[in-house]
Amino acid sequence: MNKKVPLLVLSALMLAGCSVHNTSINDANEQLMTIGNTTYTKGDEYTMIKKSNGPALVIQKAQEIIYEKEVPVTDAMKKEAQEQFDQISQANPDTETQLKNLGYSGKDEYIEKVLLPSVQAEALMDKYFVDDQDTIESQYHPSLAQVVQCEDEENAKKALEALKDGKDAQEVAKQYAVDSSSYKGDETLVTTNDTALPTRLINALATAKKPGVMDEVYATDDDQPSYYVAVLVSNNYDENVDQIAEMLGSDSSLSKGCLVYYLTKYNFEVHDQELFDYYKTNSPEYLVTRPDLTETASETD
Repeated sequence: MNKKVPLLVLSALMLAGCSVHNTSINDANEQLMTIGNTTYTKGDEYTMIKKSNGPALVIQKAQEIIYEKEVPVTDAMKKEAQEQFDQISQANPDTETQLKNLGYSGKDEYIEKVLLPSVQAEALMDKYFVDDQDTIESQYHPSLAQVVQCEDEENAKKALEALKDGKDAQEVAKQYAVDSSSYKGDETLVTTNDTALPTRLINALATAKKPGVMDEVYATDDDQPSYYVAVLVSNNYDENVDQIAEMLGSDSSLSKGCLVYYLTKYNFEVHDQELFDYYKTNSPEYLVTRPDLTETASETD
């Protein structure tokens, strides 16, 4: 059988995400091939593909539509994709032969089908950080800050006084920071992903009214607490969005959140019962018109 899925079958699979229950395809009885005494039809291939890879293909086709609407291909994207291919080719001179063995006609098809969508995915993720600002702020509490970790409360209090006296955070860290700490006064993006930091510090930085020295020592809530002092550089989301996107862009939960956000925006629905049941069990968050299913799944975890 041809390694490439016929466009008609892919189109039918996409319709499974937006049309009627138990989706079928036109000309299901049209013969595609005969092997020995067995003849395979369009309907046979559709059923096979839906069962083996249908859920992933539907999401892939939905992503392609989202990319086209939100981050259509530009000359700059084409250039970036070509540069990525050039880097791959330089590292592996046998690239084109390997691509053909994988079923691609050559580099142009690989760029179009793989590299360009990857570039678009990155562009969509950057756009998501702008479009869904409220969710990201409420979930991650991002801020730019200079944080100093101290060995004990006494040193932390001395470090805080030094900061209040106007000393640079990095200089303060040289005198009071824990040697092994990664928090030594360098400017960094602080988010709820920073599990080493006290939650109170992360929240205080995110909600502070103005930049400057945070007016207390923050300690972790454990048997052997660590102590922190900090200087807020900025918690203005609009000013920091590029750094926030760069830092959090690889977060797998945000990648899924990005997809769900745009599936919701375009009212993605699944009416094919088999596909619906698959998503209900494995990825209920994709059933964006049925948020109750996601809530039920969360309650049972």
